Amino acid sequence: MENNLRIAIADDHEIVRSGLAMIIDNAQGMQVDIAASSHHELIDLLEKREIDLLILDLNLGDVNGLFSLESVASRYPSLPVLVLSAYPEEEYAIHAFKAGASGYLNKAVISSELIEAIQTIQNGKRYIGETLAQTLPYGTSLQKETKEISKILSKREFEVFTLIGQGKSPKEIAQILSLSPKTVSTYRSRIMEKLMITNRSQLQRFAYERLGGVL
Repeated sequence: MENNLRIAIADDHEIVRSGLAMIIDNAQGMQVDIAASSHHELIDLLEKREIDLLILDLNLGDVNGLFSLESVASRYPSLPVLVLSAYPEEEYAIHAFKAGASGYLNKAVISSELIEAIQTIQNGKRYIGETLAQTLPYGTSLQKETKEISKILSKREFEVFTLIGQGKSPKEIAQILSLSPKTVSTYRSRIMEKLMITNRSQLQRFAYERLGGVL
């Protein structure tokens, strides 16, 4: 049991939390360690317990769901987050991914895809459900982000991206690549633009998650 995947659930409906916990606890190699009904309760519990993956509802009640997602991504950049929502995928999924989500799952298909989504995310990949994959037109930012990063970025941009994923500061990156800090900032801005990432914490997390699959 010690090697089980430790999962946190944040949803403001007790029946949903119980249902998710039942599915997860019956699956091999994973268990629910935290169940929170609000954003503030979730943050308090995350500060006390070490978790491997978070399942987060986009409508917690006490705060806006995307704000909660961004807050968690900023505080815990290496924590994978599977967004759970009743909202239509085509309207909210891309916003969730940009805010730091590792996967998006509609509540209508929880039972059939939940375990698959958890396993996919834990293996360092983004989870895109079949419904979402069918509704997204080719060329959207979400599909662009699933391509190999080395094909999207230039050689120098990829070097900077790799060092960001290793947790290096702009000053350290500048020293390693023999560049000025200003030049590193320019490369970082270009990377964020190409990957459709809106802030530095999201970039750090995205780089951290993607390094294993790209190198």
